Amino acid sequence: MDRFGAQLSLWLRPFAENKDGAASIIFAFSMIALLGVAGSAVDYSVATMRKAKLQEALDAATLAGVSDFGSAQELSGVVGGLTNEQRIQIASNFFDSNKAGLPNVDNVSFQYEAENLVGRASIKVNTFLLRVLGFQQFDVNIISSTTRAPVRAPLCFMAMHPTRKHTLELNGAVSVMAPDCNIYGNSDNFDDVVDPHNPENYLTGKSVQAVGYGHHYLANVTPPLEHAPELIADPLASLVLPAAAACDFNGVVISATVTTLNPGTYCGGLEITNAAVVTLNPGLYVISTGRFVVSNAEIGGTEVTVALADASVEIDLENSKLRWSAPKSGQYTGMALIGTRDPVDHIFKESTLDLHGVIYLLQGSIVWTNVGTPVIDALWSAWIVDGISWDGDGTITYNFNLAASDVPYPVALNVIPRPGRPRLVK
Repeated sequence: MDRFGAQLSLWLRPFAENKDGAASIIFAFSMIALLGVAGSAVDYSVATMRKAKLQEALDAATLAGVSDFGSAQELSGVVGGLTNEQRIQIASNFFDSNKAGLPNVDNVSFQYEAENLVGRASIKVNTFLLRVLGFQQFDVNIISSTTRAPVRAPLCFMAMHPTRKHTLELNGAVSVMAPDCNIYGNSDNFDDVVDPHNPENYLTGKSVQAVGYGHHYLANVTPPLEHAPELIADPLASLVLPAAAACDFNGVVISATVTTLNPGTYCGGLEITNAAVVTLNPGLYVISTGRFVVSNAEIGGTEVTVALADASVEIDLENSKLRWSAPKSGQYTGMALIGTRDPVDHIFKESTLDLHGVIYLLQGSIVWTNVGTPVIDALWSAWIVDGISWDGDGTITYNFNLAASDVPYPVALNVIPRPGRPRLVK
């Protein structure tokens, strides 16, 4: 060992022999670590609370900016028809008047990005315990984005004909109640698309719109009839319709019996009559070259799609009940009844259509004569037809509760234009 090494060894020997000193050094270092952990927790908690308060203030400001009532009016002095610049000023003024208790806020800005009013701000949060480790401040950055852009709501009933009158018509003393249903008429007929002909006719939806307008007892339409802003194209135009394959069954007539049918192609139509009760096994039923007749009978099933393969297949119902649900997966997910895209007349007389899924009869014209109040349990139905005329008496009720349903609703049917409400967006 050289001379320097020997001297260093002699100098360090007292520390090695003094056990109390070693414990003190270890304790000191441990206290620094513990102080760092405790300081981080305390200062992080303070920063989190400040961040939450700043987020709340910034959200309130951007929401005020896209609103046309309350504080926004008071701050701007302008009601309705605001420009983007005016809305930005409203948001800025609102934030300035509500930032009390938020010290060290800077870099506040508001601007429009596409249809969203976006606010940004930062805040410096002074540390306490972490200062001993050299950390003086936290920089916290916040963003808030709001909009009132129009939305596309799910359709529940849409009449597709672009020009003719009476595509949403009520006669006799029948009423249609669908309080959660967006009802839409594509026809541009000037004054006769939605038409409650008699004072006993009532039509209730979540919204009721027509590109043209309506006639007769429009006070019985709830909410009030709106002028629809646009002609909506077929939302299922890309759907490949089932085609008739080789016949699995020919000229099937079921009468006065309880039985079960299997999926396949039914040539020569399908007729179910005389108190028959038929259960459809899950699958696709293609009916071709003949009518689909159900008279004084019942049909039920789950995960079923019934497809009308050509223009000869008219639906003729009388005093019957049709109750089935659409598939939950596969090519025809959510599709309960599919028709050809050719003009076809369908007759529903004193019958219940309790179909859980989409009824797609693009150029199907329906006359539905109702009696009393049929029980419809389907959680939702979405009708796309050429037009419909409800007649008879009583009340037909449509449900539309997508959240409670296990049958998927096709996202392609989110097409109904509705005004946007002020809302936070990501």
